[in-house]
Amino acid sequence: MRPELMLPHGLDAEALIALQDRLLGEHVHRLAERSPHYRRLFRELDLHPGDIRGVGDLHRLPFTRNTDLEAAGDALLCVERRAVIDHVTTSGTTGKPVALLLDEPDLERLTANEHNSLLMAGVTADDVVQLMTTLDRRFMAGLAYFLGARALGAGLVRVGPGAAALQWDSIHRFGTTTLVTVPSFLVKLIDHARAHGIDPARSTVRRAICIGEPIHDPDGGWNNLGRRIKEGWDIQLLGTYASTEMATACTETREGSGHAVQPQLMLVEVLDEHDRPVGHGQAGEVVVTPFHVSAMPLLRYRTGDICVRYDGAMDGGGGGLHLGPVLGRRQQRLKVRGTTLFPAQVLDAINAMPVIPTFVVVCTTDELGGDDLEVLVDLEGDALDVLREHLRSTLRVAPRMTTLPGAAIETLKWPRDSRKPHLFIDRRDKHRHQP
Repeated sequence: MRPELMLPHGLDAEALIALQDRLLGEHVHRLAERSPHYRRLFRELDLHPGDIRGVGDLHRLPFTRNTDLEAAGDALLCVERRAVIDHVTTSGTTGKPVALLLDEPDLERLTANEHNSLLMAGVTADDVVQLMTTLDRRFMAGLAYFLGARALGAGLVRVGPGAAALQWDSIHRFGTTTLVTVPSFLVKLIDHARAHGIDPARSTVRRAICIGEPIHDPDGGWNNLGRRIKEGWDIQLLGTYASTEMATACTETREGSGHAVQPQLMLVEVLDEHDRPVGHGQAGEVVVTPFHVSAMPLLRYRTGDICVRYDGAMDGGGGGLHLGPVLGRRQQRLKVRGTTLFPAQVLDAINAMPVIPTFVVVCTTDELGGDDLEVLVDLEGDALDVLREHLRSTLRVAPRMTTLPGAAIETLKWPRDSRKPHLFIDRRDKHRHQP
């Protein structure tokens, strides 16, 4: 792998700033030379690449939004179509999935990104990594973990999502030491183990790299999901933060340390509602400029994710920029009868229940134009009343509760061709929630 893709070592803060200044300048020049979309945009803004001398000039550069990706299409492509090797799409969590194309250098970058992330998480060539994520369905993350673990020299077990019995069989048969999984599925693994006389503590598993869902509170402590897993299976739980558009993973090096940003691969801004940089310990929207992307490089992409910025690890150890867990998505912020909520708060409150029911949370627009929250859940009678009161006391609002059979909820949770569960379904008037 190219040296410039690997983790930088021995660089002080001043050297890291100089590195990102150089990478940003090179990135803007490449966009101006090779990207029809950005070349047109720069021309409209009368912006010249030479005007950008470093990170201090970021405010002069335009943002890129998901709607821009949808509209621009192949105008974002900086290589010939025949150079494209892999075709992936975004998850479509908040809209239509968008295509992102990768060439050979991008696959090398993707390999290095996850190789570095696994190293940061403590994975070595002596580990056996069980991939509990899909490698199909145009999913970038599954491929990234496969390539990264292979480059590291670790063993691999490709099981995919679900199938608790097969997961446990694979752990016992191959001596799995590291799981890559959506953390809520670990709860199902624990429940399966209890039901079938399996002692998780006696397995070879030492850590789980958790994707897609937060396991920590904003201050680095366990949220209800993380706490529940730790109580049932005391392995190391390490959170990650990534997206297809970022093409880069930010990974915890220790439990609760925060997601470490790889400065050689990505420039990260955290901006307030007025698009001004927030300070240490403050929350804002994450905006990314991934470096070394060949086929479809992006500039100042607005992720919509709200995170807290930390200049150093959240637990006080280690340097460099870190991001706290995702508090929510900017366009998914809810205002329910005067109370501001993010979907993650609702999901975490339900995860605190002694027995987690089968559920999805749905948000619609009420007759007055406000947000209306409904929980579709496989509960009835007293159990339903207990959940309603629990949510009222935890969230300070009482969502409407609707009982549905578990099979019907699972169909909503896993839409056709979905790569991850949709626990929050946003059916609001989209015109009122544009970022």
